Amino acid sequence: MTTNIVATMLMFSINRLIAMPLSRKRSAQHKVYIPSSARENQYLLAKFNITEQLIERIAGAIDLNSEQPFQAFYKKLSELFFKINEELDIESGQFVANDKFTRIRFSPEKITAQTEQQILFLYNSRYHFSQSAHYDAKKQARKIHLVFLANGDEVRHNSAIFHQKVVSAIAKFSEQTGISTDDMRICDHQHLTYDLFAKDKGVQGNQVHKLRSISNRYAPDDISIPENTDELTYAVVDMPINRRLRNIVELDHSEGENYSPLYNYIADAFISAAKKHHLNNGAVIANGLVPIVRKSEDENTIAKGELIMLGYNPKNTSGGYTCKWAADQLVDSVQFVFVASEQDKTSHGYGKFLTQIEHALHSIAEKLAYVNDKEELTVRFHQHIGFYQEQ
Repeated sequence: MTTNIVATMLMFSINRLIAMPLSRKRSAQHKVYIPSSARENQYLLAKFNITEQLIERIAGAIDLNSEQPFQAFYKKLSELFFKINEELDIESGQFVANDKFTRIRFSPEKITAQTEQQILFLYNSRYHFSQSAHYDAKKQARKIHLVFLANGDEVRHNSAIFHQKVVSAIAKFSEQTGISTDDMRICDHQHLTYDLFAKDKGVQGNQVHKLRSISNRYAPDDISIPENTDELTYAVVDMPINRRLRNIVELDHSEGENYSPLYNYIADAFISAAKKHHLNNGAVIANGLVPIVRKSEDENTIAKGELIMLGYNPKNTSGGYTCKWAADQLVDSVQFVFVASEQDKTSHGYGKFLTQIEHALHSIAEKLAYVNDKEELTVRFHQHIGFYQEQ
């Protein structure tokens, strides 16, 4: 009897020793190791339409014959926005009422730049703080964007706290302006940005991530995301075109500038690498336009001035590859876009998805004879959710 018990315990121990490495191996597959120099961003947008009723409620009757008829309206709304931010200890906010597409990026310098279609806020979450309003008091904009920028040393770690704080601010703003929550779209954007070859340039150490979905990361803090939430996860990779890359294929400009052979070579490298590493939704953009990825029931690509809108349906596991370039234009950089489908989201998160992207980028870099210690491939990993707050 004793011998049987000993044998059983020994067998159990052996099985446990065999199983543990397999378990660890499976867990490791869902982790991604990115450089310690990776930058974090989080910002939330609250978007709502400007209606005649809202103008009347906030500023009373508008004299369209005055020089700046909407000055009082924008000023009162922006001051309320900043006041609520102050009450809730939100240090950085931007009031945008000029119908320009709002973009936020990490930067060592604090810069606000505007083009005809875009307003771009560049900042370092550790050191840069601001509360600013951007509008033309002569015009009635179609929409207002309330932009809430996260600050601090551990933006991703504290993302749930910041989200909760901003949702409270939006609720206060809605209540005090009479804007229905049904009319207020809330978007939570989070980025991780890094050079794929940072280690080759001397950067030491890694960050380890499983890249859980936003809703899963918020759950331990008892933050529930509405059922109608749209979720989108993707990466945009920036590849600068330097002289070496420009000359990687022979170009014939005898009948005018023609960079199609170069872009075709790069696109072939992208598609081959994406297929090899089981990445089925993606794009190559080489036309000088800014790629904007959005969730869409019908997958489409629409150029709008300075922007190119890429619509993806996460339910579609094999959307294929879109390649858009301007043959007569040598662009400063080419963008690679990789979009996650629902199939790419595991119970652990998107760590495996980003690892696949990194493997694909290494394949592309090898095909393009990349000089890793001198050339950059900047990866920006995006996690977005968008929703209307439940009543």
